[in-house]
Amino acid sequence: MKKTILLFINTAIVLAGMAQGIYNTGAHIVSQSGSYLVLSQGNFTLTSQNDTYPASFANLKIEAGASLIIEPKSFLTVSGTLTNSAGNGGLVISSGSEGTGSLIHSTPNVPATLNRYITGSAILTAMKFHFLSVPLTPPTASFSALFSGSYLYDFDVANNSWNGLGTSTTAEMDETRGYMIYSPQVSHTFKFEGPMNAGTFSPLVTAVGEGNNLVPNPYPSAIDWDATGWTKTNIAASVYVWPSGGSNYASYVGSTSNNGGSNIIPAGQAFIVRATATPTFIMTDAVRVHNSQSFFKANETVTDLLRVKATSNSMTDEAVVRFTEMATTNTDSDYDAWKLYGTDGAPQLYTLATDNEMLAINSLPTLNGYAKVPMNFEANFAGNVTLSFSELESFPGTLSIKLEDKLTGQKINLRQQPSYTFAHLATNAKDRFILHFGSATGIDEPQTTDGNIWIFEKSVNISSPASVGEKALVEIFNAAGQVVFSKQITLSQPTQVPTNLSGFAVVRISTDKNVWITKGIF
Repeated sequence: MKKTILLFINTAIVLAGMAQGIYNTGAHIVSQSGSYLVLSQGNFTLTSQNDTYPASFANLKIEAGASLIIEPKSFLTVSGTLTNSAGNGGLVISSGSEGTGSLIHSTPNVPATLNRYITGSAILTAMKFHFLSVPLTPPTASFSALFSGSYLYDFDVANNSWNGLGTSTTAEMDETRGYMIYSPQVSHTFKFEGPMNAGTFSPLVTAVGEGNNLVPNPYPSAIDWDATGWTKTNIAASVYVWPSGGSNYASYVGSTSNNGGSNIIPAGQAFIVRATATPTFIMTDAVRVHNSQSFFKANETVTDLLRVKATSNSMTDEAVVRFTEMATTNTDSDYDAWKLYGTDGAPQLYTLATDNEMLAINSLPTLNGYAKVPMNFEANFAGNVTLSFSELESFPGTLSIKLEDKLTGQKINLRQQPSYTFAHLATNAKDRFILHFGSATGIDEPQTTDGNIWIFEKSVNISSPASVGEKALVEIFNAAGQVVFSKQITLSQPTQVPTNLSGFAVVRISTDKNVWITKGIF
């Protein structure tokens, strides 16, 4: 008979401050021995589905004849000593479609069974690849039989390529490295039995080739790439994973991500880091966090950031350009994320630093007037591609942002048209696009002489005989650069646009051919 330890936040029975609350019935024994909470006999299940308020014990002892199962998406912290005298089956961390259990503890080499649920597909082109770690203390006698029935790969750092490990079930696994697997089943749960990691952990990282290394999250909890507790000597600040079913790598650096990347690396997840020279790479217990996300979480809001998403062939890629203090126009290992090529047949989108490095996330110095950023596109197919632009509102409203298509000669005002569809051939030059921020002339928009605009009382007045019948966007900005009025109109002769505004403002009228700007008081 299985009993459940239910954690009631701020309610129920409290045992000497060691647990937030505990419920128990029947012959199963829960006792307090000194500062320990002791599970003496029977099978117990812990449920605590709140990563902000996990179940918390000062010390926990599991005696022979007892077992504790941490349910999927449940969280346990043992701040003192964790003792398990019941062997691997005495402590089980469960995993399922709803999530994986999480344990933060400090006692090394505690035996346990750690489960990791993953999705898969019999169709290999579904790209249901997963980066996995073997979350056991190295060196443990673990072998490739752990992944029997799946395709197993390790990463060749020198050649920056994947290496299939074949069908052997006796290949020895290295717990200091990460692995990639593909399960041909709809889902599968891998089981790892042995001593758990706690304390300092040093993955195997080398600086050969491009310096990309696949390393494990070795702990039975998530880890935070932005936490204190890391030593990252000659390790770039960017981190990369493969999203299951994705078409390109997800990356994260300095509060910014592309393709869904994050600073949170879940339990059982391996990830890619880049060594820029002879590295020292160490993590400690301080990097560990409870987190309920299955894989990633969205990045926080960042100012002066443009996100570009390419969609074609039912697949996507993202490139990000942002402007921030301390960054340079060259590649900055603390602020930029390199482009890693994804699936064959997927669009590949990236921008170039001034040293010609290909970047998925390109951080540039604080914008001062004007910047142009080369943006490359590659795909090995012919077809239509759509570029979608988002987070334009993170820039001052008066700043011009345009896309130049060098192949067609078009220059698109992204404020007015935040998407662009173009025809692509595999033979097209990859250096097709340029992003323009501001104006090289020193003003936000080049103004046309074909017409005139002025403010009279609370209306915007437009006179442009040559533009009659054209669609136009009227935007009005306050002194702080915020958009306070926006309206699509059709130009007549003359055109009057009434407003209810008062005070100083900047007015911009944009058509496909012309731009007018004036300043004044409503």
